[in-house]
Amino acid sequence: MKKLIFLFFVLLQVAVLAQSGKINLQELDLYAQKVMKDFDVPGMTIGIVRNDSIIFVKAYGTKEINKNLPVNTNTTFGIGSISKSFTALTLGILVAQGKINWDDKVRKYLPYFELYDPYVSENFTIRDLLTHRSGLKQVSGGMLWYHSDLSRTEVIKGMKYLKPISGFRDKPAYQNLMYLVASEIVKEVSGMPCDEFLKKNVFDKIKMANSTSVSVEREANSNRALPHVSNNKGELQVVEQEKGDNVAPAGFVFSSVNDMANYIRMLLNDGKFEGNEIVVKSSLDEIFKPQIHFPLFSEPMHNDFSSYGFGWWLTPKNGHKIIEHSGGIDGMTANLVLVKDLNIGIFAVVNTDNAAPFLVTSKFLEEVVNDKSYDIYDKAIQRKKNKMIKQKEYWMQKEKTRAKNTKPSLDLKSYTGTYHDNLCGDIFVKLNNGNLEIIFPQNKILHGKLSHWQYDTYLVDWNDIRVPNGFLTFNFNTNQEITGISMDEQNLLDVDFTELEIKKIK
Repeated sequence: MKKLIFLFFVLLQVAVLAQSGKINLQELDLYAQKVMKDFDVPGMTIGIVRNDSIIFVKAYGTKEINKNLPVNTNTTFGIGSISKSFTALTLGILVAQGKINWDDKVRKYLPYFELYDPYVSENFTIRDLLTHRSGLKQVSGGMLWYHSDLSRTEVIKGMKYLKPISGFRDKPAYQNLMYLVASEIVKEVSGMPCDEFLKKNVFDKIKMANSTSVSVEREANSNRALPHVSNNKGELQVVEQEKGDNVAPAGFVFSSVNDMANYIRMLLNDGKFEGNEIVVKSSLDEIFKPQIHFPLFSEPMHNDFSSYGFGWWLTPKNGHKIIEHSGGIDGMTANLVLVKDLNIGIFAVVNTDNAAPFLVTSKFLEEVVNDKSYDIYDKAIQRKKNKMIKQKEYWMQKEKTRAKNTKPSLDLKSYTGTYHDNLCGDIFVKLNNGNLEIIFPQNKILHGKLSHWQYDTYLVDWNDIRVPNGFLTFNFNTNQEITGISMDEQNLLDVDFTELEIKKIK
């Protein structure tokens, strides 16, 4: 009986695998065009690689909305957190050269690395950096780098103020800053900035001529897509791209679909590109190995058995290991998926912040691994509708619970002054033409007008559409002296306002 059950299982697996790997490129092309229309996508590129050949590459739409600036396959887009995989790769190259070990202590290379807990600081390893198990909140420390001019070293030194919410190595929470720390180890060991090491050892060797992690080089390229975000009416607007140099190894590589197709070729070919070894297979195997149990989403996007390697999510599906990572920065969204045993991969990117790349790559996976759970189109449409509904409900509830006809405790001038937070530095509340305003000098888009809401709470109307309006409350001691500020703000993509502890200093 056991032999019959085993034989049935083998035959079932063979049948499933026989159906795997099929893909109708014409249907995928039409699907992508439908996604662009239904999700208001200005521009998009898609590339598919199979058996070391680029079998599909196409550009759609425009680099800038309402302008005739066609995207082509060399147009650069921000790939967001897919950048983390490049940082992991640079470390893998150094491991192969015998210059570092995955389990080396961080402070062996960066003595100034310091977290909230001294024990954690002393025992943190490179492996810990790459697997999101620091004990910090998700995307902790975003205020240190988001639209700030702090250097990479200054950002890292600010991490000591970040309070953990769980035990060290207890459970995962997605981070950006740890990949920045990892990149500085590359700098320390190689003697050159990680950006330069990446260009010399990866970009140049696999013909990624359009790719860079340096903002000056990115901005000098006229063939780049511009970022688009939605205003409070749901209309797309172009915004100025953040420099991102201080956290580039975690999220600010810019690349084209032609370049990313070459990247996929190398990854699928065990670290080799056109006969040249970029990274040894053993390093790549470690990068693609499950390091920590880390389910990201509920079904159908991921299942309970998802894990994280070094810069990659790993999910078993129908006998295959799905290797993937997404990326999102202001006005850009990307996704990259590999099915290594089938020797196939896809990259999709758009110049706005929505689900379009996930829909395209999910459609791809639906066919390639023969799994209908990747049919998420209707769910994505409903989620898009719900987002607008939830925003309306949020403000309706705020208005409903508002204490009307109340007055602030003090005259406006009394609220002005210098405030301070360890992550943000000095923060100013000023009077401007009879109205209060708040200015975060270190974070350039955090500048907003204050209008009285209730008691000592003010509505913050931020000047930049990327920051949703929120609330600010002035705190008092028993002597009716202002001691600080509390923020009630909807979190941004990589910024958590609840981490702020703003005190009045003068």
